[in-house]
Amino acid sequence: MARIWPLVFLLLGCARIPDAGPLAPLPPIRLEAEAPLRIAVAGILSPKRSYPYRTLAQTFWPQAAVVGRRGYGEVLDLLRKGQVDMAFLCTFAAAQAVAEGYGEVIAKSIPASWTRYRSVVIVPATSDRQSLEDLAGATMAFVDPLSNTGYIRPIRELKKREIFLGKTLFTYAHDRAVEAVIRGLVEAAAVDGMVLEAMMRKDAGLKERIRIIWEGPEDPPPPVVVRKGITPEVKEEILKRLEKAGHLLEAGIAGFAPASDAVYRRFLLEF
Repeated sequence: MARIWPLVFLLLGCARIPDAGPLAPLPPIRLEAEAPLRIAVAGILSPKRSYPYRTLAQTFWPQAAVVGRRGYGEVLDLLRKGQVDMAFLCTFAAAQAVAEGYGEVIAKSIPASWTRYRSVVIVPATSDRQSLEDLAGATMAFVDPLSNTGYIRPIRELKKREIFLGKTLFTYAHDRAVEAVIRGLVEAAAVDGMVLEAMMRKDAGLKERIRIIWEGPEDPPPPVVVRKGITPEVKEEILKRLEKAGHLLEAGIAGFAPASDAVYRRFLLEF
């Protein structure tokens, strides 16, 4: 039987979010100049559903330029090269940026009262599969190689239980992974529970079409990361504006609160 990770292919139709074009390393921002802030978004919602992040970015920083990339790896590369100032990242990707020294956590997302941050594995409602053990040989969708809820947590659990899948694919967005299950492209998918529950609240019929067969532990929520080299004054201003900016209920986020690297460094030690 095939091992878990042998064949990885992309879900057709994964379009890239329009970005700001070729990027060069940025100098330190001076608040008095109100310089544009380059903000990267990837791997959370597909381009057609990512507009709340763009709206939020331009609400708390009107001159923000939102840079779209397909996966977390590409966003980390932009942070590493100093080509973006800030990124909305998942927990594992953020922890990697912190551990490698080119990113700094300044805020964490606050899950809405009706959800919590953890990985879930879903199957079609009509599926006979009831547990992870039933996924042996199944075709399964993951989100991104650096997605905590959409890959790292569930693949770790599958390896621990010695469950070997059939074909696997990356969708590079949580909503696309859900859609892959609904459309019958895969037999199971691993996604962010916050995003899934937000989708269910928006589409009442979705709950009747999928079923959760596994939930991971609650992890530190997805943070906001800035590149190294941003001045303390700018970080303070970003955080102040972000806390006042509102919510991202389309991703299950009720708001943002101050955070530091420490929790995310400890989280990475688990892996």
